[in-house]
Amino acid sequence: MDYGFIEGEAMKCWRRLNLIWVLALGTVILFLSSNTKTARASGETVSLSFSNDTYVQAQWAIDNPGYFYLTMPGFGQMAKSSVVDVDMDVWEAWNELDKIETREVVVAIIDTGIDINHPDLADNIWINKGEIPGDGIDNDGNGYIDDVNGWDFYNGDGTVSHYKYDEKLGINVADPKDNDDHGTHIAGIIGAIPNNNIGVAGIASTINIKIMPLKINGGEKGTGKISSAIDAIKYATMMGADICNISWGTSEDIPALKQAIKESDMLFVVAAGNSGEDNDVVPIYPANYELDNLISVTFIDSNGGLTKLSNYGLSMVDLAAPGEDIISTVVGSYGLMSGSSMAAPHLTAVAAMVYATNDNPYPADVKEILLKNIKTLPSISKQIRNPGIPSAYKALVNSKDKLVVDNESPKISLKTNYNKGLMTVPVEVTDNGGSDIRVVKWMYGKRTVEEFRRGTEGTLVENGVVSVAKAGTYSFYSSDYAGNETVKVYDVKEDKEAPILNLTYTVADSYKNRTVRVRVIDEQSGIRRVKYMEGVRKPEEFLPAGAGTELDIKDGKGSFKVKKDGVYTVYAIDNRGNQSVKKIDVKTVISTDLKLVQTSKTINVGETYVIRAFLKPSGYTDKVTFISKDNKVATVSNQGKIKGISEGSVNIIVRTSSGLEKICRVKVVKPDIASGS
Repeated sequence: MDYGFIEGEAMKCWRRLNLIWVLALGTVILFLSSNTKTARASGETVSLSFSNDTYVQAQWAIDNPGYFYLTMPGFGQMAKSSVVDVDMDVWEAWNELDKIETREVVVAIIDTGIDINHPDLADNIWINKGEIPGDGIDNDGNGYIDDVNGWDFYNGDGTVSHYKYDEKLGINVADPKDNDDHGTHIAGIIGAIPNNNIGVAGIASTINIKIMPLKINGGEKGTGKISSAIDAIKYATMMGADICNISWGTSEDIPALKQAIKESDMLFVVAAGNSGEDNDVVPIYPANYELDNLISVTFIDSNGGLTKLSNYGLSMVDLAAPGEDIISTVVGSYGLMSGSSMAAPHLTAVAAMVYATNDNPYPADVKEILLKNIKTLPSISKQIRNPGIPSAYKALVNSKDKLVVDNESPKISLKTNYNKGLMTVPVEVTDNGGSDIRVVKWMYGKRTVEEFRRGTEGTLVENGVVSVAKAGTYSFYSSDYAGNETVKVYDVKEDKEAPILNLTYTVADSYKNRTVRVRVIDEQSGIRRVKYMEGVRKPEEFLPAGAGTELDIKDGKGSFKVKKDGVYTVYAIDNRGNQSVKKIDVKTVISTDLKLVQTSKTINVGETYVIRAFLKPSGYTDKVTFISKDNKVATVSNQGKIKGISEGSVNIIVRTSSGLEKICRVKVVKPDIASGS
């Protein structure tokens, strides 16, 4: 993976991202008023009172009765008309949540920093319980010192928010040298504390929501590096976040970014962009990655339509969500922003509700629930894949029976193969729980599940095979998308067995050539090379380059020819360096006598009989041939096996290389008159 290229292109990649943010940040309005008001719309006075928070009347995404209110500094509140029921049914979902037991859900926000001291956010900020604040020690051993609330990948420390005191306003605001308003705004949309008489209510604020700040963007220009984003994804995965909100994008397709998302068990909710372009034609990443654990989101206004700046795409944009005139937290205060950056956290918050009410869901299943339980908007039916916005209420109700819970860990099967100079371990992983395998990794030595850091540590198993150069203990890890993990410790054993050699020889009829036949067996690492030399030889004599004559071995068999008798040594070495030698004494022994057990034989049609011939002296090297004088009566094989074909008599000639010859007379009869002789 060429991280140098990624680093070198980082500024270019993030300029497009920064343009998206400028559109949102350019509309920031600080709200310092603390009075909740009612206003007149359509001739009636109506109070929007689903919480007692100061700016609840501006949160049309929660409940939209056909109007909402904006507050402008120096101008008070301004009523703005909208389309009735263009909201995410959040109020109804909150009522449903009152009846359901929920669990903690951790949402990672990879963005600018987040104001962790904001009174509307502080209680919902994630805390790393394995870390002791301020001691300068990596207490939990995760590679980050004092990462109590997350990590600042832009500055390389645990300071996830940066402040500057504004004397005129009398509050801490975002340090313009490291602006953290954008990430803080996203955090408030998701998890601002409800019913505390200040600010706003987060969409997922009625569950036990925890926000994990992961700052990758900073500086006056709000730029950052793709490599930081990748590190942040791995951090969130390692620390067990359930959902990851990404409200940024780049025109560069970075394989390492896609791989980091694919290997995570988080659900990724990603902004589709704010350039008013078709993402099917002009891609933006990571929104355009087609992954089962990623949803791309564009934004609508309060009338239910895409804006001029909303990106679209029938193939590449999954869903829409509220994103215009969105009030939320900023550093030290509250502000108004618009864009797909705001739409993404609205969907993230709905996803968090679904996670909170289910024990062990997995991203692809939750994604399906979110996309199938939408509030359809006809005006965008030809612009995005699922033309609507999420219905928090429908998603909650329907997830009870339709979400599949996977509590079963993957199973790992291993064996050792020997491939030339390497030992290979085919790794077969199965997942019977249904969520599918997300990552398979390995390490040398005996390791625990914890040491793999939820799959962020270790070497990726590619193409289902690991090649190792040395024997020893290895640990193999797998996790599925529901977060179930398993480790299998496995011993890769060395091949210490030398090849086995079997040698035989034959002498040609002319006695001019001798053929030595070689059979070599090695059931582990396999044969690397087979050679031979004349004389009695030691293994080391075959090692110098060019020493001996190499044989062509196929299926463990080979041969070589020599012109004279004598001792020859055959050498074999396997792919792990085990060597063996075996000698063969080639002698030409000419036969001087040939006898047959029977010189005549009567057999039935279809019956067989083997001619048994004996030669002297013992150890003869003559070749014996068998010839039938009439194949229509009886045939004979090279091994002397006669078969009766039809009635009659035939001579079978038995002949040796030395010229000795005998005849066996065979009579073939019908079965009812057969007799021996």
